[in-house]
Amino acid sequence: MTARAWLLALAWLLAAAAHAQGVLESGTADQHRLGPYVAYLEDPGGRLQLDDILQPAQQARFRPDQGNGPAANFGLTRAAIWLRIRIAAAPGSDPGWLLELAYPPLDHLQLYSPDGQGGWRRQVGGDLEPFASRPIAHRNHVLPVLLPAGATSTLYLRLESEGTVAAPLRLWRPAALWRSDQASYAALALYFGLLAGLLLYNLLLFVSVRDTAYLVYVLFVAGMALALAALTGLGYQFLWPRQVWWNSVSPPAGFCFAAVFGLLFARRFLDSAEGMPVIDRLLLALAAAWGLTLVPLLVLPYVVSNWLVTLLAPISVIVLVTSGVLALRRGHAGARHYLAAWALLLAGVLVLSLHNTGIVPSNAFTANALLIGSALELVLLSFALADRINVARRFREQAQIKLAAEQAMVSALSDSRERLRTVLDEREVILSEREAILNNAVVGIVLSVKRRHVWVNEKFAHMLGYAREALVGRLSDYIHPDRESWERFGVEARSALLATNNYAWELQLRRSDGGLFWVEMGGSCIRANDPDAGVIWTFLDITERKKSEAEIREALEQQKALNALRTRFVAMTSHEFRTPLAAILSAEELLRHYGERLPSQERRETLDNIAQGVQRMSRMVDRVLLLGRADARMLEFRPAEVNLQALCAQLVEEARLQHPEAKATVRCEMAPDLGRGRYDEKLLRHALGNLLSNALKYSPEGGEVLFAIARDNGDTVFRVRDAGIGIPETELAHLFESFHRAGNVGTIPGTGLGLAIVKNAVEMHGGTIAVASRQGEGTVFTVRLPASEPRRPT
Repeated sequence: MTARAWLLALAWLLAAAAHAQGVLESGTADQHRLGPYVAYLEDPGGRLQLDDILQPAQQARFRPDQGNGPAANFGLTRAAIWLRIRIAAAPGSDPGWLLELAYPPLDHLQLYSPDGQGGWRRQVGGDLEPFASRPIAHRNHVLPVLLPAGATSTLYLRLESEGTVAAPLRLWRPAALWRSDQASYAALALYFGLLAGLLLYNLLLFVSVRDTAYLVYVLFVAGMALALAALTGLGYQFLWPRQVWWNSVSPPAGFCFAAVFGLLFARRFLDSAEGMPVIDRLLLALAAAWGLTLVPLLVLPYVVSNWLVTLLAPISVIVLVTSGVLALRRGHAGARHYLAAWALLLAGVLVLSLHNTGIVPSNAFTANALLIGSALELVLLSFALADRINVARRFREQAQIKLAAEQAMVSALSDSRERLRTVLDEREVILSEREAILNNAVVGIVLSVKRRHVWVNEKFAHMLGYAREALVGRLSDYIHPDRESWERFGVEARSALLATNNYAWELQLRRSDGGLFWVEMGGSCIRANDPDAGVIWTFLDITERKKSEAEIREALEQQKALNALRTRFVAMTSHEFRTPLAAILSAEELLRHYGERLPSQERRETLDNIAQGVQRMSRMVDRVLLLGRADARMLEFRPAEVNLQALCAQLVEEARLQHPEAKATVRCEMAPDLGRGRYDEKLLRHALGNLLSNALKYSPEGGEVLFAIARDNGDTVFRVRDAGIGIPETELAHLFESFHRAGNVGTIPGTGLGLAIVKNAVEMHGGTIAVASRQGEGTVFTVRLPASEPRRPT
């Protein structure tokens, strides 16, 4: 073997050893695929920095990429990926190179390369960085690197993305990259030119034939163009270079838009609503799911929508292919082109989904599978749409032939119609006479067959407010306001007609304007006991009679209420008058027979008892009169400036004096900003005095009565709380009725008028009163009065 042969063999062995160790020998080539020379390290927490990576422990964690393709692909991962690439530059070579990462949707990219002075040069890229900040304006991520001649340089890349993390890396000489770009940009221009041509062509077809399938197809093409412009990086470079946020979400947004209109196009093209109802519902559900996928795209992390797109895409295309197979079996025109189109797109979507999840390696075919499949799919769908025009033309020709045959048939039938006209005219005269009689009837008349109006007279149409023509042929359920009751009526009526051939009932019907009215409805079968043969119904308007009955019932209810009120009034007055009258009579007899012999102290006490009895009856009469004036709207309302602090203190003191024997104590809490207000002092005393008096009276076991006054949003709130006997829950609804007393008051005296007066006084002020109580635990009354002077109720 010659020396030259030995040198060549040695060089080959050294190159093989370098390749085995993951070192790229740059040589004299002007571009290199870096996939076989990539070692990677996963950083799940994303906390490692370059200084950490350079440590021996972290260097030992790097392992070569096991993918069988030319580029590393890590799928959908949230971890940060560190790549290490070792490159040995040939002696005397130009140090200037360009590193291209040909995956535009990558979010974040950091490149660390030697700076030639023992340090590191850091460059930042990614689709979340402004396009203007890129060192080289390119649709892919292209960064300049310096590789000193005759030395081995190590490059570190940190990759992170909410979507797929793929790293199709190449090392280029600048001139070689520009030459390669000529071909790639030309191919992409051809692809998007094809999309633009299809879009404009089908838009013109839509304007011409007015078939919405063409418009939906145009929107589908527009969505596909948007998604692929974002996916190839051309959108960020030429269309929205300043819209960073939109650039990050535009791929899934475009796919969602395209998927929605692609599914709707399939429904329209295949007429699935009529021929394939199950597939139609599935297509609608998938379209809705794609539409809803736009929501997490706007409010949730990008990875959520990316996963949804990755999962929905193959499912949707599989359903579309299945619909094409079913349509082909049905003999649908254009189904062959349709099926072939979606099958090609399915292949592209499946390959891209496998690429995005990291199952297949990243290369020119897998990364651009959707471009290839979508281009073929769009062309075939356009052919399928064009075929619709030919099919429509054939149908039009067949329709013209059929029309000519039908016209000949009509001509033949017209002769027969002329012969029958004479007979029909005679029958029409007879029928018109009978119809005139029925139309002049005072009741509505309907002939119904299977609950459908066959004939109605003028009276019935007038009752409902419809024209007769609008009623004939309609089902009868529209005239009743309650479908469930109408169905129950139908069952009962049918049973009665089958049994007795006669049925009568009173029910409400609905007019055309929505108003309800009462009728007395009677029916009988045309053929005995056979409702299916037809039923003749009569309708008599009894609305006025029903109204009179309702008025009589209402008057009876009012009379019952008045009787109950009179009973409570008599019971109250007989009790409340008898007690003080008995005390007065007893004191009078005592003074009559023993007045001269009684000591002066006992005589005064006896006279005091007489005075107290008279005052008690006088107060009761005053309350009855006050309540009567309030019910008659004759209660005077005279607001004036009132010092609330002074008034409330007086009311507390008066309550204590009125019930000196009470075991309960009264505590008053007044807000410091209470101040003054415009109220009718007399009515306010009635209301609050009654509440305080009741609180003391119905707390026989003692305890504390709290009287709190505060401001709330400009209103004045009075709250009286006691720990007394409370009010049964069943009696709270009647608490403010006149002469009503709770059933648990026992022997505690009272008239049942106090709370009715309180309610009237509060309402005169334009306020509200609320009560909360539990038997045996006490009661809380809350009165809320507006700060501004209210208008007197009318």
